[in-house]
Order: sequence, then structure tokens, then C-alpha cells
Amino acid sequence: MHSHLLVSTLFAALAIAAPLRQPLTRRQQDGQTGWQGKNGTTGRPNPTYTTEQLNNIKLAMSAVDRYKYIESLGDTDLYFKFDYSPAANPNPVAGIGQGGQGDLSYVDNWPVLLNTGVAMSMGFMNPCGMNTPHTHNRATELLVIVAGNNVHTSFVQESGLTTPITTTLNQYQGAVLPMGSIHYEFNDSCEPAVFVAAFSNEDPGLSRAAQNFFGEDGPIVTADLGFPAFLDHVNIPQFRSKIPKAFALGAQECLDRCGIKYNATEG
Repeated sequence: MHSHLLVSTLFAALAIAAPLRQPLTRRQQDGQTGWQGKNGTTGRPNPTYTTEQLNNIKLAMSAVDRYKYIESLGDTDLYFKFDYSPAANPNPVAGIGQGGQGDLSYVDNWPVLLNTGVAMSMGFMNPCGMNTPHTHNRATELLVIVAGNNVHTSFVQESGLTTPITTTLNQYQGAVLPMGSIHYEFNDSCEPAVFVAAFSNEDPGLSRAAQNFFGEDGPIVTADLGFPAFLDHVNIPQFRSKIPKAFALGAQECLDRCGIKYNATEG
């Protein structure tokens, strides 16, 4: 049943994203990269919920009771709608960095999703931006490019299938990224790109490969890497601090081609 919900949710998102056929523009303000559509709309922050409200939603005896309670919180146009625009998500769940940002709606920040079996995100990738390698612990991802071209995806599934499965996506093309696989998205272009991703669980989980691996104890990290000469348990904390944030700038060849300089201080 969840697979049908996943596909239906993605098609609905594509319909919503139809206006993105118009090019998006990047704008620089106080050193931060922002996004806006041609019509200049930027959205407003999504609502937040108290612990008591979340508990009441989770403890509702039925879906009807749950929806009635959410309805009682205020305007349904506020609580039954999620704004994926970057302006509405100043602290995006899926991360933000020099390469862009990911705005994820899931059961914790949009509790109307409880027991629906779906979640969704939109990724806003800057030129040469990369959603760094990560896994979703509890969900398969179905990803579609709604703006931009030449976006590379790749996943490695598990022992026995360690060859990367790669695709190159243009506008309105998509790829599947299986649950638990290590995968990434890389905008190998000098223009921005936007993707929509549907998930088969309202709490898909997100685990960043490099950031979490180097979060382990230093001796374990160096042993797993075969005791490399350039790395030891003493300088691992320093190395860890240099790992870029979730949305990083990608391949050096793309940066050179597009005239983009990597800023190590911003991560």
C-alpha cells in the first residue's frame, strides 16, 4: 500500500511544482544563497508544535480524532499545508550548506503525516551543489528533477552489490534510491537545480555517511581505514571539523568550469 501512496504523493508534488518550469534565480544576501521563483514569492515559516500538542496528536484514538484536533489548532491553511520554499525553512531538517539546502516534511515537523506512510522533501541545489552521501534508515526515496539538468545520482546498496548504480537526470526525469542505500545527488551544472523526493515512511530517517563515520572514536576510524599515514586519532577531530555540511560543493572539475571557489570556512 505504501508504494501506491509514494507514487501518488510524488505525482501530486510534480503538479504543485509545475510553475518551476520558469527558471529559478539565485540571490545573494549577506553572504547567504537564497532562492525565489520568478513571481518573487518566498513563503512564511511553517508552524511549530509544543510537546503537548504533539502528544495529543499521537495519542488520538482515530484518524478523525487526530484531524479534528489539528483543525482545532488554527487555520487549516496553516496546519494542513507545508511550505517547502527555503524562506519558510530557515533551519532545514535535511541540511544547508554552500551547495544548497534540503527542506524535509516528516511526522515530527508536520504531524498531519502520522500513519500516512509518506514524507517528502525538496532539494534546492546551487551550481555544482551536492547532497552529500547519506542513507534513509526507514524509507525508499523516489526522486524527480523539477528544474535543472545534468544531475547525477548514485547508490550503493549492500554487501554483494557494492558497484555504484548511477544515473544522470534532466528535468522531469527520476530515479529510485532504495531504503538503507548510501546515495547522493550532484548538480553537475553551472545552473541551479531543484528536486522533489517522496519517501515511503513518514519518518524516513537521515544519516550522513562521512559526518557520522568520522564521529566514531578516533582509534576505530583509523583502524577501519587501515591506519593511513595522514590520519591518526590525534588529528581526527580536526579532520572531522573540515567535513562540509550536508549540502556541499561538488567535483572540482565542475567548480573550475563554473568559476566557483570553494570557501572552506563555510563548510
